[in-house]
Amino acid sequence: MTASKKDPEIYSEIIIDLYKNPINFGKLSSPSITLQGGNPLCGDEVQFELKLDNGTIKDIKFTGHGCAISRASESLLSEMVNGKKFEEVEKIKDRDVFEVLGNVVQTRVKCALLPLQVLKQGFVKYKERPNIKLVSGLGI
Repeated sequence: MTASKKDPEIYSEIIIDLYKNPINFGKLSSPSITLQGGNPLCGDEVQFELKLDNGTIKDIKFTGHGCAISRASESLLSEMVNGKKFEEVEKIKDRDVFEVLGNVVQTRVKCALLPLQVLKQGFVKYKERPNIKLVSGLGI
């Protein structure tokens, strides 16, 4: 489904649909790494499980709880990063997240950006210690 930048109603429908039917929601059988974090002020929490191959994300799933915007962002971001190298994920900007979610979420910046922050912060820690399996305490 494509949406016009002039039609925030369509974006709202996409966000609600992704909240009810998230993409890549669930657990992996044997993840290479688990990244988890949240925003203690609003209660959004996310846990990403990734299968990695030489710094490339081969599969990704997520679980957690939060508002519709954070869930939609988790879903869309998991699609954006699947098959990408760490370096490509590190180049994703906040505006890229807003572009796929629609600018209707500018008032909920922390909710929308939480998944990206968890991934980026987790990758930094993973690069420091590549044998680590769980990185927690990430987020906003």
